[in-house]
This record gives sequence, C-alpha cells and structure tokens, in this order.
Amino acid sequence: MSRKVVWGQVRLSPLGYVAKAWRYAEALASRKSFIPHRIYIGNPRHHRFMAMLLVAIIPCFAHDPAGRSIAPPASRLLKNPLHDSVTNLTDGASLFSTLCTSCHGLNGKLDTNSSTNLISPMIAAMRDGEIYWIISNGVPSRMPAFSSKLSEIQRWQLTLHLRHLQKEVEIATPAPYKWDLPPGFPVPAIPADNQISVEKAALGRLLFYDKRLSLNQNQSCGTCHQQARAFTDGRPFAIGSTSEIHPRGSMSIVNAAYNSVFTWANPNLRHLEDQALVALFVEHPIELGLSGKEDILMDRLQSDANYQQLFNAAFPADLVPFSIKNITRAIASFERTIISGNSPYDHYKRGTARAISTAAKRGETLFFSERLACFHCHGGFNFTASISNLGKEIAPVEFHNNGLQAEPQPKRGLYEFTRRPEDIGRFKAPTLRNIALTAPYMHDGSLPTLSAVIDHYKSGGRKNSNQSEFIKSIQLSKREKADLTAFLSSLTDQTILHDQSLADPFTPHAATPGLPPDSIEGEIVAIYAADKLLIVDCEVVPPLMDMPPGHRMEFDVANVSALKGLKPGQRITGTIRKLGDSFLVENIHRRRP
Repeated sequence: MSRKVVWGQVRLSPLGYVAKAWRYAEALASRKSFIPHRIYIGNPRHHRFMAMLLVAIIPCFAHDPAGRSIAPPASRLLKNPLHDSVTNLTDGASLFSTLCTSCHGLNGKLDTNSSTNLISPMIAAMRDGEIYWIISNGVPSRMPAFSSKLSEIQRWQLTLHLRHLQKEVEIATPAPYKWDLPPGFPVPAIPADNQISVEKAALGRLLFYDKRLSLNQNQSCGTCHQQARAFTDGRPFAIGSTSEIHPRGSMSIVNAAYNSVFTWANPNLRHLEDQALVALFVEHPIELGLSGKEDILMDRLQSDANYQQLFNAAFPADLVPFSIKNITRAIASFERTIISGNSPYDHYKRGTARAISTAAKRGETLFFSERLACFHCHGGFNFTASISNLGKEIAPVEFHNNGLQAEPQPKRGLYEFTRRPEDIGRFKAPTLRNIALTAPYMHDGSLPTLSAVIDHYKSGGRKNSNQSEFIKSIQLSKREKADLTAFLSSLTDQTILHDQSLADPFTPHAATPGLPPDSIEGEIVAIYAADKLLIVDCEVVPPLMDMPPGHRMEFDVANVSALKGLKPGQRITGTIRKLGDSFLVENIHRRRP
C-alpha cells in the first residue's frame, strides 16, 4: 500500500486518495443519503475497491449537481502566468485547432451538451486553474489527459484561448454597412473574407490619412489621393515618402469599389486589399517605405489607445485584431465607400433637364458617337470598361494603347507583366468621373489640360504599331471641342469633394458661414441678358432644389436690371423661388473673392 497515486498536483497514498475522493464524492451527490458517511477500511480490498469505484465515477462528471467543477479546490487558486501576447494567443488557437475542435468545434460550442459546449455559463464560471486542471487530467471516457502530451505553458495557452472564445460570445457584431448608392449604380462586389462594416470603414479612414503608416511618418495614403482633387495629387508623377519619383501618376480611387483591376498596367492586382499592401511595402519604387519594418508599424498602432478600441471593434472575432492583413482590410473598406454618382450629368440623366448646359448635351452626343468612339474605352456608368460588381460573373479587364508615345516606348505598360510584344504601350483606361479635377492627364502626366487631351485624340495619336483601332484622326470644330469639354466637365461631382465622412480626420475643417435656407452661392459662368438667364456653378444650394452642391445651373431673373454689373467669374449669392420647372433667382449680391 506504499505506492503513490496522483490527485491533481499532489501525490497521495491510496488510502489518502480514497479519503480525499470521498469528500468530493459527497459533493457530487445531490442527496448525501446516496453515499454512506463513512468508508469501511478494515479490509484493504474494501478501500481498493472504493478507490477504483470513485476513480471511475468521479471524473465522469465535469461538474457536480450544483454546477461546481470536479477539479480540486486547490486548483481554483492557480493563476494563469501567461498574458494576452500575440505568441500565446496564436499558439493557444493552434493547439485548440489541432487537439480540440473534433469534439468542441472551431468556436468551442459544437453542440449544446454541457460537456462539449465550452461557452456554456457553467464552464465559463470556472476559474483558470480549474480549466488548467481538467486539461491536464482529463475526464475519463470523455476527454483525454494532456499532461503528458503538452507542456505546462501549452496547457496555459489552451486555457487562455478558451477564455477568449468565451469573451467572443459577449462581443457585439459589427454594424453592417448600408450602401447609399446613386440611382442606377449596382452593389459593389466585396471579397468574402472582408465584408464591409461601419467599424471597418471608420478605422480605414483613420489609417488612410495617418502618416504613421510611412516609415519616416511624412506621408499617408491621402498624400497621393487628395479629396480636393478627386483623390489624385495633381502631379504628373507620384512622389514616394523618400522623395523617389515614380514612373507614373497617382490614379483616382473614386469608385474604386467597382474596379476589376488596379494601377495603370498590372493585370494581377484585382483587390483593393492587395493594392494597399503594395503601397505599404513595395521597394521599387518606394511608396510608404515599410518593407521589413512591419514591427515598427505595429508598435506605433498598438501603442495608440484609440486604435486599440477601433481594431477590436472592427475585427471582434480575431484573437489578434492588430495585423497587417487587417490594416489593409480596413483601408480597402474605407476606399470602397468613396462613391461618386452625383454630378450634374447624373442628375440630367435622372430627369433634371436643366442640370447641364445645352453645350454639354451636344458634347454627350459626340462622346457616345462612333465618330469619336470615346465610349469604347470609357463606357458604362463609371466611364471605364474595367468594371466589377455584385452578380457579374465575368469582370472585364481591358488595357489600351492610345497612341500616347511613338515607338520605341520607354514606358512599356502591360508588356512589363505579359512580355508579349503586342502589349507594349497598353495601359488601363481610368474612369472619366471628375476628370476636370484630375489634371495632368495620362499615365505619365504628359497632357496638362482637357483641351490638350482632346487635341491628342483629334490628331490620331503619335502613331505606333500597337495603337488601338479606335485612335484615329478626326475632324472636330472649335464648337465641338468646346461642347465635348463642357460634357466632360459635367461629370464633376462636388459632393465627394466636401463629404466630411471622407475627409482627413487629422485636419480641422473650417465651417462655411450660414446662408438663408432658400439661398444659393456660386460663381457666374455666363450671362444671357436678352433671355434674362444666368448660369452659375453652385457651391451652395437650398433643400428645395433637391440637388447636391457642385452643379452648373440655369436661373431665370425677373428683371434684366438684376444682371447689371455682373460678369462671368464673379461670385454671387441670391435667393431662389421655384416657378414651374424653372428657378427664379432674386436678391443677387456680389461676394468678395
């Protein structure tokens, strides 16, 4: 009888084991009369039998009828020596995935049985030491003991992981993002592993404008994608955080949620998440310059208490919310909310006949004619051919050689990836939305104005063997050129330029002085005194017009004398009244620049 046995972490004689087991057997019974109050130990066979009986019975239950754990009381005093570090959480999750999911499921609640549902209130009420004890000693016929298979640290890591599974049940699900899409716009196609939420977009907006995302902390994504320039930067060539000049300009990310491919000529970049990853870590040329410096970036963000809350809210199901993958997911989520579809042209197509000028209407006819053939590369609701959206089985990806450079071509475009000679000089046709704001034009910024762009296509390009069949010399009068320019300008959506939900949160924005509720404010474009007509680029419009700011509008005036002294280019304010299908402007006052 000198042989020792193990009870928890204590070695006992068999008799001591039986005596100790008896006290726990009493606790197991809902009615103590089921078990005698004394154990007869006169015959060694008796206590050996009792020990065998109790050893067989007691561990078959994880809890007593009152819900208390079968682990010895001393185990409740054990404290988990490990903290919520990335290593401990990751290793614990890995061990759970390997050893436990077949019985408990990935989330710890394979079914509602109390012994397999690790999220049940009964098990959640257990102390860390009790969980550790059961992992170590197991439950015969139900759960193996892992004391011989796992180190002490690994068992505590499993305990830590179980605690996090239980916490996840209490975490609120992120609020789904509700698309407020312009009429006629399809729902964007979102990657299955990065469904957009309000919390992700809010976090992404902060990351998008945070200069701590560059190694030297002098640039952010927003440096090259400025809201005031329709999310471009106004440069012919982008400049990285180390002042390295890039071979191409920064593309607009307006309506990027619909892009089927990204950048000027890379056919392999199909997701915004991947594009964000390139910006962070690309080395040739350097953009944000964080290659090999991931730990520096993570330290910066994790030390920010605000980011700790935002990452947890955006990725509540992740054991480790702070990760490079989640950074790119959040940025991509914000970028997908930059939707443009409220230009004067959009409102014209929705039935507001006077939303654009007569010249712009003539320009629309030219744009969609086979004579100019602009729409072949810039068609569809987003004025580009490479479009993806929900429900679209095949998302087209198109690259074109627009005759920008005569042979030989130093910037080879798609050829850099395919190595096919016919792809030399082929680039993606970007969206023309807000095109009046995104000069200079083309991938190399070589055309400074819309007028220069139209002249380029009018001349038929600079001729090369790979040139698109749609690029050919055309006859275009001065008035037609002006009409086409007017149409392209009507694609400007002022809404996204002033939308505070898309603005830099690190830069305060001055409030616009208030005007009466029936007022307009803007710049005079043209005056037609004989027709008592005034055309204004409106920056402020009243609710009764039911149109966003940024529209070029025609207004009637009651008396031609109201136009006296006014000139194109002047800024004015005025009040309006609706007369039938027209708006009458009154009380016109000039404002100082």
